[in-house]
Amino acid sequence: MMKKFLFYLVTVTLVLTGLLRFSIEFETPQNIAMRQFAGLILNQQDLPQSDSLRVYVCGSASPLGRSDQAQSCLAVVTPQHFYIVDSGAGAAANVARASLPMNRLRGVFLTHFHSDHIGEIYEMNLASWIQGRPEPLRIFGPKGVKQIVRGINETYEQDRGYRVEHHGSELLPPELGKLVHKSIKEGVVLEDGDLTVTAYFAEHHPASPALGFRFDYRGRSVVISGDSNITEDTRRMTANTDLLFHDALSVPAVTAMADAADEAGAKRLAKIMYDVLDYHASTESIIELGESTKIGMVAYYHLVPTPGNILVEKFFERDLPEKFRITKDGDWYELPANSTEINVVSP
Repeated sequence: MMKKFLFYLVTVTLVLTGLLRFSIEFETPQNIAMRQFAGLILNQQDLPQSDSLRVYVCGSASPLGRSDQAQSCLAVVTPQHFYIVDSGAGAAANVARASLPMNRLRGVFLTHFHSDHIGEIYEMNLASWIQGRPEPLRIFGPKGVKQIVRGINETYEQDRGYRVEHHGSELLPPELGKLVHKSIKEGVVLEDGDLTVTAYFAEHHPASPALGFRFDYRGRSVVISGDSNITEDTRRMTANTDLLFHDALSVPAVTAMADAADEAGAKRLAKIMYDVLDYHASTESIIELGESTKIGMVAYYHLVPTPGNILVEKFFERDLPEKFRITKDGDWYELPANSTEINVVSP
């Protein structure tokens, strides 16, 4: 009887699936299905209101390597706060997929000004403006951020004008479409209720000054390195932190790629790859940091090269300690307030 029941169940499922697929070839079923689909998206719940410090990986890749992962971007979210650290290519689409509450985005922290960290700042600005952000979007960054913000505002001046004219200034106040900058240095750079953000100097020469950031919220802490080698500032800032997101370079993988390019006569590409070796933290140095410093969990992000296949992933898995993780786009890290627990959810 069970076999017969399963046979009929599978048959009915296949028939219904086929009918559904056939039905959407016609306009009326398409319209009905689209309304239902849009309703599901618009009616979905906001982020869980747990009293947690949460980090969403909206970009885990570097420019080196082939992958469909977005470039550097991490979203830091609490029930009262929403900030983004860096905004590389592809990050805005991941933010949209996660249905993050863009209407309450309060600012974007920039670690430095390489293109893979600033490429979609305006997309974050546009999405949050359209969704009703009540104040101009603040862009925090080291010396030079004023020039970045001025350039983006000038580049998209016509875009903002078109949108205001089309939708009206009541819906899209023009003054909220322009970014504002705040130049920051080492030390506490933001105190927002229970959230404190502290900047520290990162070593990413010649992209200098560069910064990393520590977020503290209700007894929990997250450090985000940006791009940097391990330094004494790194050790100081990560001491007793719960979760460290650090850019990670596999020296064996990059060296093998550079050697192959050199042997193939691709001298320009080979030189770029050899140059990359000296201004990102190697996986070995991060493992040593994790062993010598009290850190609850370490997550590799901004992977160099970006794993586009299982072979490259294996390079990052070499000697990987138990408390280490390799991030992928769409990962959520949740740190409940006043505890030591870290929950990780992957798509």
